Amino acid sequence: MKDRLFSIALIALAGAAQGQTIEHLGSLGGAGSIAYDINDLGQIVGESLLAGNAVSHATIWNSGVASDLGGLNAGDNSVAWAINNNGVAVGSNDLATGERTAALFQGGSVTNLGATIGSQGNSVAWDINDAGVVVGQAPINPGFAKGFVWDATSGGQAVGTIPGYMGGANKAINNDGVIVGHSFFFGDPDDATLALPDGRGGYDAFSIGPSGFNVSFATAVSESGIVVGHTSGAGLASPTGGWQAVIYEPDGRGGTNDVPLGFLDGLSISEATDVNDDGLVVGFGLDGDGLGLLPRAFAWYDGVMTDLNDLLTPESDFVNLTQATGVNANGDIVGFGETRSGELAGFVIKGFIPAPGTGALLAVAGVLATRRRRDNH
Repeated sequence: MKDRLFSIALIALAGAAQGQTIEHLGSLGGAGSIAYDINDLGQIVGESLLAGNAVSHATIWNSGVASDLGGLNAGDNSVAWAINNNGVAVGSNDLATGERTAALFQGGSVTNLGATIGSQGNSVAWDINDAGVVVGQAPINPGFAKGFVWDATSGGQAVGTIPGYMGGANKAINNDGVIVGHSFFFGDPDDATLALPDGRGGYDAFSIGPSGFNVSFATAVSESGIVVGHTSGAGLASPTGGWQAVIYEPDGRGGTNDVPLGFLDGLSISEATDVNDDGLVVGFGLDGDGLGLLPRAFAWYDGVMTDLNDLLTPESDFVNLTQATGVNANGDIVGFGETRSGELAGFVIKGFIPAPGTGALLAVAGVLATRRRRDNH
């Protein structure tokens, strides 16, 4: 591990001298695009405007070339939030009725997952793992939307939201079936939620955020079990009461040893959107002080938060990188920003080289290791 970190440090110095390319992802003919996720094969998904700028469709970029993933009906707006390593994407589709429904994009066709799982209102599919298990949020039963899990064999079920809570969402799932998201009930802000397979076809869900009255969201989980999100928990909020990007490390006793990721210069809010197994976290910062500062994308590794806007050159198509939304196992980062022409456009940074940090890579959450050992007995 020490040799590997030393090599990363040397590469980082070379990268600083050579610069890192920020590629502008084109649209489907309209004035703008947004990238949300990238798989380990380099396929990117998101949304982009069609010619005329009246309709936005779920989009996949292969080697930088944009292709239309379509919609359920002509004129529908659609978006792809995530893609697995088999090239299957999930997201949502806006219907003419005004309802938003979870959608699956595969083989040139679009499946209405909301209808398939019996959603009784708006639904969204947020993530899909390599086994084709989809997670999202939907009011499968009357009431508020709760986390759902769906696969082609077992169908859909409302699981993942903490029992007794009124609603919630499953935001991400890894290939071990570990789910993260958030749960809420009236009178208390959202709690970051971890849901583990119970071995009987269901899930055990519990809070992993700081205790007390605070906002906590879990947004992504790596294959090794690193969980990221943001919280305003005690000792983690900004001086103005905003929330901070964190790595949640459940301690196995109902608490967490949360790792704060910090803030970009001048910004007092940060959110983490994705993480890979190397502990490379991506996200964005916001102006929580009302100073009129633009949101900015970041990458965090080994204790160092890098403003991705520091990579911009005078020749770049972009004037501001707004959010970093996804990262794959190769360190490729996707997101979106503002171009010189004033459009929002997706970007990809291939093989991001992090600045050398001061600490060791984070360990996998102890509660996951404990659970796996118990399940293997």
